[in-house]
Amino acid sequence: MNLLILSYLGYIILALIAYLVIAPIPKLLYFKIKYGSAVDIYYFPFIGLIGQIVIDLIFRQDAFYSQKRYAIKNKKLKLHISNDLKGGVHFSLVDPKLKKLVFFDQESYKKMEGMPFADTFIDQGLLFQNGKSWHNSRTMLTKHFTYQDLLAMVETLKQECKKLELKDGPIDILALLKQLTSTTITKAFFGSDNNTISDLGVEVNKNMEKMMLFFLNPLIVLRCFALKLNKTTTPSFLLSSSEKAFLRELQAQKQRITAEIDGGIKKIKENQPLQDNILNTMCKEIVNNNITKEEAIHQYFTLLIAGIDSTSHVVKNFCYALALYPEVQNRLREDIVKSIPQFDGLKPSQLGQLKMLDNFINEAYRHFTAVPSLFNRVALKDVQLGEFTIQKGQSMDLNMMMSHFDPSLYENPLKFDIDRWNSPLLDPYSFTPFSAGPRNCIGQHLATLEMKTLLVYLTQQWQDLIGFSKYVWSNKNRFLSIEKYQQIIMSSNPYFLILHHQYEQALQLLVSDDYETLVTKSLAQYYLGKYEDALLTLDKAIQLSSNRFEAYYRKGLINFISGKIQQAQLDLQKSFELNPKHKETQQQLLKCELELKNTKLIQTAQEKIIQQLKEVPQNVEAQRTDIYSASGKLMYKWYQTDLKVGIEIHHALPNSGDLKYQFEKEKLQLSFPIEKGNNFELDLDLFAEIIPETSKAKVGLNSIEIIMDKKDKTLNWSNLQKKVEEQQQIPVLEQASYPTSSKKKKDWSKIDKEIEEDINKHKEEYGEDPLNSLFKQIYQNGDENTRRAMIKSMQTSGGTVLSTNWDEVKAKDYERKDRPSPPKGQEYKKLG
Repeated sequence: MNLLILSYLGYIILALIAYLVIAPIPKLLYFKIKYGSAVDIYYFPFIGLIGQIVIDLIFRQDAFYSQKRYAIKNKKLKLHISNDLKGGVHFSLVDPKLKKLVFFDQESYKKMEGMPFADTFIDQGLLFQNGKSWHNSRTMLTKHFTYQDLLAMVETLKQECKKLELKDGPIDILALLKQLTSTTITKAFFGSDNNTISDLGVEVNKNMEKMMLFFLNPLIVLRCFALKLNKTTTPSFLLSSSEKAFLRELQAQKQRITAEIDGGIKKIKENQPLQDNILNTMCKEIVNNNITKEEAIHQYFTLLIAGIDSTSHVVKNFCYALALYPEVQNRLREDIVKSIPQFDGLKPSQLGQLKMLDNFINEAYRHFTAVPSLFNRVALKDVQLGEFTIQKGQSMDLNMMMSHFDPSLYENPLKFDIDRWNSPLLDPYSFTPFSAGPRNCIGQHLATLEMKTLLVYLTQQWQDLIGFSKYVWSNKNRFLSIEKYQQIIMSSNPYFLILHHQYEQALQLLVSDDYETLVTKSLAQYYLGKYEDALLTLDKAIQLSSNRFEAYYRKGLINFISGKIQQAQLDLQKSFELNPKHKETQQQLLKCELELKNTKLIQTAQEKIIQQLKEVPQNVEAQRTDIYSASGKLMYKWYQTDLKVGIEIHHALPNSGDLKYQFEKEKLQLSFPIEKGNNFELDLDLFAEIIPETSKAKVGLNSIEIIMDKKDKTLNWSNLQKKVEEQQQIPVLEQASYPTSSKKKKDWSKIDKEIEEDINKHKEEYGEDPLNSLFKQIYQNGDENTRRAMIKSMQTSGGTVLSTNWDEVKAKDYERKDRPSPPKGQEYKKLG
């Protein structure tokens, strides 16, 4: 019987483990497929993002190496999603616009529970309080952070710095900073000159450092966050020896704080004179029954941890930055000494005038922030953040580190550049070291003044800050088993294989015929270039569930890439009907519409040109001149109507600014580069006068057009240039026409007007020259392969083919075997 119970218990545990390992993977893939490049996803069994941090810490000596690279590689990144500890997903907000929505909507979230033993020392403090209790505590504490209080604290810190006796040789900078800030905080907040209370602040923060190491232990993380066994009431047999030691020290520190509070309450009841500080304020609130003694203890712990630990670690990071960039250190020291020659003469008001110091603090904080992400929050209801929906119960954090390395916000983000802060931020919510909104850091101004004071002191005391180094974890073997386990999971999990670009291996495992598996299988086939197989797989998925949009969306993508634009449009329209909020579907539909409109405009233009060519008599010959370049022969031709004279040069000029031209009454000068060191040039003495002011030049996708307005509208130019002997001008008695022996007269001016009317219909949408504007827009917005395809297809086909598909064009020979057939009644003839 006992064996049977144990067997069932074992099955339950295995099922739970399987759920925690496998359940997050389809959810992660769903978000990636749905939102595309707007999200990045990461999976590590059980512990998610913590696993990534541990791996980076061990192998890169930088816990946030990967997070920085996510932001740098993906400029469109808005959200980083990883698996959480309960088989769900965790959201890290990167886009400042999304963070702003959270900053100003605190009622929809609560701080995530899970910190070990928080119930005994911090969860009733300001950091973790919510609603009315938070508001009351904030009001109580705010009155002790006035400008005068802050100046007094700076003066206290200054005096403590002057008491230090520094010796030559290496110094534990973090221990030094903690001692300085602890003494300042205890004197300012709690009115104590007792060294034992000052030492208490240091001891509390050392104990907090021990607690942070708990988060590197997967078993402790799972127990605290997934199973919620994180309180002092947790059975002792579940606690590690380090946790038991931490708890004993915590209880001893709590007893000392309780004694301080009891002493303050006694003074109030005995009507003894009291200093105006936070400790006595809390004691008064306890006597008046506005807060409990337990709440006061938690506020005491909160102020010690936030006021000492955060500031000391931030300034330690600043010292590391000064040692790492000595040229910045020298600039900063010179600037400080100009304003403050001696530390003794420092006045708190001077700290606000050190612009270079402000810049350094901002840049050092951007690179080496002590708070890479703000406290995890849990949604209390379904929340809409832009295009993303955070469901009730899902966790999220506001990721500072990724925002700090976003190249769309910070140019060259890996460079340490203090001068970048001379310009305003593109988005103020991309840099929020003290949070923002109504729950911003109550001590941010105090912390800033402390940091500035300490940096002024340190830069003046040491002429060369060197020898600082990053913390490097040496016990690498501790995590080798986790890495091995990751490899085992990866080798047997198709979703994990796709995430790591091992598509063939994934296909061998994707054998089920359910909807999700088929859509995932099509993704692997798509990445392998097996488009037809992927379409067949998606058709099977649609047969199983025709009311889901993902399969239609993927079909639309594949058909678009395959050149089946109309079919792609039909698939995407179906996807849009099923999910109108899917942004990627909307964007791909617009691409289809543009591609179809582009094709229609090209066909219309080609038909008009072909029709006009049919109607041109065969003996009419416009003047042509061939110009040799490295890429072949360039041709220009001229034409005229009763109003204008035009010149067309068949050459693709990528930069319209390279075209230089000048009109005079009877002269045209024009030049542009055709290859390195060589220019195409025209210097023409025109047959007759033109109007320079209204004449113009246009740069099209594959041609340059010069349009000159005739001064004499009745004059028919028999040539483009003057001859040595002036030809007699021939007045035109009727509308100008091309010289012809044909009996059928053609009104070319009328054709010109018809074309202009057709173009005018599209001016509102595409501008003055709709076709060229469209081609120019496609060329400018296209990637390198698109541009190569457009240039080669137009140049080698003589202007009869225009394609944006490089995979098709690169294999074509339009000058020989793939040359398009000419219209009926015409023949292909190479000019020149």
